[in-house]
Amino acid sequence: MEYRWLEPDEIESIVNPICRLRGWAELNINPVRPTCRVLAAFEAEFCVAFLTLQMHPVLGPFWSGMENSTGAVGRELADRMHEFLVESKARAVLTVCESPVSERLAKRHNMVPVEFPVYEWVGT
Repeated sequence: MEYRWLEPDEIESIVNPICRLRGWAELNINPVRPTCRVLAAFEAEFCVAFLTLQMHPVLGPFWSGMENSTGAVGRELADRMHEFLVESKARAVLTVCESPVSERLAKRHNMVPVEFPVYEWVGT
């Protein structure tokens, strides 16, 4: 078994087709500002497995000092942020909804709860 980091053209030809097939977001392989790395296992010339490290934008935290607000400011901030994410072609965005307000804003912009276990690693 050979283990090696994939080059951008290999990510495009090996990994992204699998991502498309499975309904996953394709990896960003911009060579100037790469936002992913892929470590792959090869048996002979065939890729038999890979593990990706991706940078996804994390949306938040959200804060408002306007406790008696109707929520118009939060909605406007969320709308403008959503426009920016669309404009910048973000592949995916993660957010941690630590308040009912954040959760409402996420749902308003069609974000869906993660269906799989999510783990956090805090470097040592």
